[in-house]
Amino acid sequence: MIYSRTCQYALWALLELAREQGTDGKGWIKAEQVAQNLGLPFPMTAKVLQMLVHAHILDSVRGPTGGFKLRLSPEKIRLLDVVLAIDGPELFDRCALGLPNCDEDNPCPVHNSWAPIRDQLMELLKKTTLADLLKSWSPQVAKRVAEGFRPV
Repeated sequence: MIYSRTCQYALWALLELAREQGTDGKGWIKAEQVAQNLGLPFPMTAKVLQMLVHAHILDSVRGPTGGFKLRLSPEKIRLLDVVLAIDGPELFDRCALGLPNCDEDNPCPVHNSWAPIRDQLMELLKKTTLADLLKSWSPQVAKRVAEGFRPV
């Protein structure tokens, strides 16, 4: 995976929230429900959801009738926004080998090969939305996620 496990959880949680909310976009979904549906640890799920609230991707309301819901429609949430919110821009800024002084003037051995791949990845994440992924996200997919989850 090119991004962190936290970012992976964020994408899964967003997909599950979008699926649970349905087309009307109404209703607040509890963090516990998202964690249970995906088979993820509740503390990590709650943390990821709060990160998405701080990034203005989700709204949240406390209390017995509260929960989380998408702030924007799935068509307006780009994968790039999620990756930047959770992992930051480092994936697109740092050297592929982790060298501190890698740039156009002082390239590492893979700099010229990595740069176009990094740019293609950014383009893919820019043009792909949550709605694109949601087309193949279903309760069965969420169940496979839950069955395949192995805590690290």
